[in-house]
Amino acid sequence: EQATLLWAQWVVLSRVLTVAGPDGRGHKLLIPFLDLFNHERGSAHVLTGRSDGLLKVVAGAPIAEGEQVCISYGDESTSNADLLDQYGFVDLSPAMLAPDQELLRRHPEAVAALGASSVAEDEALLEGGGLSPQARLAVQLRLQLKRARDSATS
Repeated sequence: EQATLLWAQWVVLSRVLTVAGPDGRGHKLLIPFLDLFNHERGSAHVLTGRSDGLLKVVAGAPIAEGEQVCISYGDESTSNADLLDQYGFVDLSPAMLAPDQELLRRHPEAVAALGASSVAEDEALLEGGGLSPQARLAVQLRLQLKRARDSATS
């Protein structure tokens, strides 16, 4: 079935990392267990080795027993559009406003498209349920971009 194939492709692509090989070229790798590290923007813990092929998660702060270890899936310029495209999720934290504002600044045509619905309508859609997972992600991204737009103008 086409929908199942597309879902499987998305699952793989959202978990693949590009890592430099001995030949210096980027290779897409599916690395078991690495996707178990959740994203937290500004985390002290980092994934290293994407340029030398020696992947490891390095603790940047003490870790208490039982504490979840998160890594940041990008840098300060990584927008929610990047996170959705590369990893399949949207970060709803206020820390994402600055990169999302920069994204809107670079693509002013997108700002006009955000007016098709209000923030309240998008919030109601998310609260009401009934959205497919893909539609939910799309509405989350649209809502986060509206918040970035609105915080830039206030």
